[in-house]
Amino acid sequence: MLKLYLSSALIICTHLLMSMNVAAQPIPVNLPSIRAGLSGFWFNPDQPAHGVQLEILNNGRALVSWFTYYRNGAPLWLIGEGVVEGNQIKSELLTFTGGRPPAHWNDGAASSKIWGSVTLTIQGCLQGVLNWTSADPDFGHGELPLTRLTTLQGTNCFAEEQFSQQFIYSFERGAVGFTPVFADLPADYDPNSYELDFRHEQLPAPLWGYSGLRLTGHNRSDDLAMLIKSPIRGLQPSTVYRVEIDAEIASNVPQGCFGVGGSPGEGVYVKLGAVGIEPNAVIDSSDNWLRLNIDYGNQSESGAHARVVGNLANSQQCDAGANVLWELKRVSTEGQKIFAQTDENGTLWVFAGTDSAFEGLTQYYLTTLRIRVESIEPSLP
Repeated sequence: MLKLYLSSALIICTHLLMSMNVAAQPIPVNLPSIRAGLSGFWFNPDQPAHGVQLEILNNGRALVSWFTYYRNGAPLWLIGEGVVEGNQIKSELLTFTGGRPPAHWNDGAASSKIWGSVTLTIQGCLQGVLNWTSADPDFGHGELPLTRLTTLQGTNCFAEEQFSQQFIYSFERGAVGFTPVFADLPADYDPNSYELDFRHEQLPAPLWGYSGLRLTGHNRSDDLAMLIKSPIRGLQPSTVYRVEIDAEIASNVPQGCFGVGGSPGEGVYVKLGAVGIEPNAVIDSSDNWLRLNIDYGNQSESGAHARVVGNLANSQQCDAGANVLWELKRVSTEGQKIFAQTDENGTLWVFAGTDSAFEGLTQYYLTTLRIRVESIEPSLP
């Protein structure tokens, strides 16, 4: 019997999540077999408060849970393990009765019976259709268009199939070759004033089970850039690549706070990018400032080599005060084109960091980077 591990709270989660920004994902021209990246919650925007939870398992199997209602308004849970066939998932669904709360479980006699069958057709990363057949008179036969509501952390639909190579960097055990760059500040800056720091360490509670690379800096210059960089070697020399980058960051900065120059969350812009030369902070002879030798963009603006993908604000609100917790947050260049040409040795430099308008102390962690690349042409025009 399938374990009853899902609660009725999932039925109403659509109300909470409809206001969240669900990142659009590209729909491949030739839809591959269903992969784990499609796991998540699916629903119909015209009928919130019920929907389908989908989990793609090993060996061509999938767990399908439909949280819906009888005609009289009573909640109905339907759960089944189905099979993946091309771009469809076919499954019988079971209803369960007789259960009790855990402390009184022995007072009942849990049982299940077949309710009917469903076919979930995946039409892309964000769209699908649920068809069902049941002897239950409240349902009979029917069809319900579905929209993707949630994605699992670290998954990205079919992105891997659209790129020929992927590089994954976990900072759990160390910096793995990544080094820091600090820019947009005076060349003779006061170290005690700017408080610049870079190190590998365990994340604070409640994320103490993770480790990452910490970047710290006090923005005394009104435009502090902090980033990490590393080369990807072994690519085709002098070749243009299409690049897509995902990053996981940890932040304890809430939403909606005010700060000097900008918000400590929304005013610290996260940027990801790639370029054929090593990103460095070099002295600008006109004003003796350290500036990046690449086009990083200015604060909320993307540059030729970098894309703005979000900010440091996490899901909590500013009125939480000192109770704001550290959270993991995924950002991605998905949907934003990045093209970069390798050098004559086939090296491409990738980087991830922030560009701050907030004139205060900023600190955050980078825990994971995923870089996908696809060669485009031998050289730039």
